[in-house]
Amino acid sequence: MRRAALVILVLGLIAAPSAAAQLKTLHVAITGQDHHPRIGKHWHYEVRVTDKATGKPVACRIHLQFLFGTLPVGEVGVHVVKSGFWQETFGTPGNPSFPAAARGQHLVLQATVTAKGYRTAKAGWAIVPR
Repeated sequence: MRRAALVILVLGLIAAPSAAAQLKTLHVAITGQDHHPRIGKHWHYEVRVTDKATGKPVACRIHLQFLFGTLPVGEVGVHVVKSGFWQETFGTPGNPSFPAAARGQHLVLQATVTAKGYRTAKAGWAIVPR
């Protein structure tokens, strides 16, 4: 009886797909106003998150930060969206514009996106503030 239970358990593990294989894939797209935001001025960006297979928007958590190379140098925020869409403008009340110290620095606005039933996905938008 013990041997039969072990055989059933082993067969079940072989036949069952791994949890990672069951996860769907996200498509993340960041679009910025341009790649050269001006110091002290408004700069707008958008993040769209869709199911890669269907193209439909996905409710998700979007973590946004600025990277210098691979190092995070600016925390933008974490946003939970139901529509798969986030937009924001820097240089408005509550969202400061790019500081003078950022001038000429090669940065990337990176979005790291998580959603239930999906693999984590990332996208970036390269900028050099002027």
